[in-house]
Amino acid sequence: MLGALDPDLGDAGVGALAGLVEVLAGGGDGEDLLSVLGNAQVNGQKLTELQLFHNGWLYIIGGLETTRNAISGGLLALIEHPEERIRLLKDPALMPTAIEEILRWTSPITHIARVATRDTELARTKIKEGDRVALWIPSANRDESVFDDSYRFDIARSPNEHIAFGKGEHFCAGAHLARLELRLMLADLLSRIEHIELAGKVERLRSNLIAGIKHMPVRFSQTRAAA
Repeated sequence: MLGALDPDLGDAGVGALAGLVEVLAGGGDGEDLLSVLGNAQVNGQKLTELQLFHNGWLYIIGGLETTRNAISGGLLALIEHPEERIRLLKDPALMPTAIEEILRWTSPITHIARVATRDTELARTKIKEGDRVALWIPSANRDESVFDDSYRFDIARSPNEHIAFGKGEHFCAGAHLARLELRLMLADLLSRIEHIELAGKVERLRSNLIAGIKHMPVRFSQTRAAA
């Protein structure tokens, strides 16, 4: 759905977007979130197809794309930094800080856009009221004035004031769930794998919104316990 700019996924992405509107507009009679959304009424009127689409699209981005790309991106970081993977295996108590470092390092959402409400100046750049500003999250998450040795992947990094989940009133409502999913997935995966390495080229999604991985072939061996 988010691959409209990617030559491998463009046509399929357009079809998936159309399918989302069809599913949401159909309503359904279940108690799941999309059925509730499709049947919702505001002041006696159902949501328009455009409103349904945008809400459904946000649920997919926030509830699926971000977390799964943080998982795959985090696994890639651990493959590329084997000393950190071994460090985490030897000291599982580092998992909470490892999750935060994975979020900082991967920054699954690449940017957000805002409209300036007043004239201001940021980093010696003048911004006028009404200007549209693109905020590049991976850049902020490697800000040398905030993070020591910001281009180093460190699973014990603390403090780690990353903005992968946004900040303030725009902070991600699903942050706790995303952290839980990351922790459970990585803890279970790493406990089953004795060795893992890349077995081919990593191909990334062409997107100006999602830092996604399309293909990441790996070669691994299981632990004796998992086998």
